[in-house]
Amino acid sequence: MTGKTHIMVGTAAALALVPLSLPVASCLPFAIGGVMGSLAPDTDIGTSEGSRELRRVWAGLFVALASALVADAVLGTGVCDYARTHVGLEQLAGLATLVAVFALGRASGHRGFSHSVVALAASTLALRLAYPLLATPFAMGYASHLLLDLLNKKDQRLFWPLGRGVSLGACKASGVADALLCLAGFLVCLVLVLLHLDILPGALGSLAGLRLR
Repeated sequence: MTGKTHIMVGTAAALALVPLSLPVASCLPFAIGGVMGSLAPDTDIGTSEGSRELRRVWAGLFVALASALVADAVLGTGVCDYARTHVGLEQLAGLATLVAVFALGRASGHRGFSHSVVALAASTLALRLAYPLLATPFAMGYASHLLLDLLNKKDQRLFWPLGRGVSLGACKASGVADALLCLAGFLVCLVLVLLHLDILPGALGSLAGLRLR
């Protein structure tokens, strides 16, 4: 499937986990985690949306780190002291594991290791160590990517390293099915956000009142 379809469906899957009793602001980390997970499997190819976003993230982190170090040295902002206090071995181990998962995915080729249950479990565990809040929505986005790609005609090594690739061969990676899934994901996201804003129940109630008249 195309990148935008993976993003829409992955975000919808993650947002579905947010209890409707919580405010709409609670949806933000779930949406971020869902997008990250939905793009992560395709970091195994350099031209994918996932790889491009990953490069932007690394570039942003590098700039942020360099800026923080310069500011700390010149202005004495205390950034380094804060990092030493709040960033522990668990966070570093999680980040290192994520890097290893992405590197192995690139080495194994497209729809190899990165499109497996093992990679899903390893990257989710890594993110749970590095930033627990994003781990569950990340897993939902990642799992949705694997399920969508099962519909394609090209095999994926879902049970890597065991066995050969699997696919249902139901549709092409782009086309009508892809567009419909993208639209469905968008509509689910929209409905869930409207429910959290209490807009949809009010609109439905008003509509029901008009019909009763």
